[in-house]
Amino acid sequence: MLNDFNSWYKTQPLFTRTYVSVLVLFGIIGKFKPSYLWYLMFDANKIFPLQIHRLFTHYFFSGTLSFSFIFHLLFIIFCIKNCEMMFEGSNYADFYYMILYFFITGDIMCWLFDYGFLSAAFCFALIYVWCKRKPFETVRFYFGFQFKSEYFPWVLIAFHAITDQDIVQDLIGLGIAHSYLLLKDFLPVTNSIAIIRNTLIFQKLCEQTHCEICTIFKETDLINNNSSNLKGNNSFKDKEYVQVDIQNI
Repeated sequence: MLNDFNSWYKTQPLFTRTYVSVLVLFGIIGKFKPSYLWYLMFDANKIFPLQIHRLFTHYFFSGTLSFSFIFHLLFIIFCIKNCEMMFEGSNYADFYYMILYFFITGDIMCWLFDYGFLSAAFCFALIYVWCKRKPFETVRFYFGFQFKSEYFPWVLIAFHAITDQDIVQDLIGLGIAHSYLLLKDFLPVTNSIAIIRNTLIFQKLCEQTHCEICTIFKETDLINNNSSNLKGNNSFKDKEYVQVDIQNI
């Protein structure tokens, strides 16, 4: 079972596995040390006294470790993975540039609406971008309900409203993602105005860093696989050696 989980974890895209791993880490911290969550939440009064990490850490907490947290984690994986896979290849820098845009605009929303954590809005923004760029994918929701991905954001908002969940974060994520698509996809085509343009320096930095991290992961996986194979071969040789001794006796 552990090997199956390890194989599944390795198949996840880089940002997806990193984001989910940090969510689990902060979920465990919040479970056993709730007071530490204060250092993660967004607080405009604490940012300027050299607590710059508050601009980003509030996106990486989505609840303490629990049974419902695991189901919510599966939904987060679905949201981030589908969006990240659209950018695989030569335009991976555009994905990180979009993440940076979400973080900056999300911080402004946190300041305006007085939110401490905004991970739900961040995930909703990612799923909104995926649904707009991949509108004809089939989505399977609860109770076997199926529909096209273009309706998924509205179904999600309705579901959260019916189950008495916070739809304000959904609306914040919708506004952030819609503004990104407006500035990135719509205005350059209609008015030839490119406000959100990925710089060459940022693109090279992201591509180089992404390749180096992927190389490290691949080398680590190769070492682990070789170690496992070596242990398996040694155990096989030991068994064979015992059988030979028994036959000689």
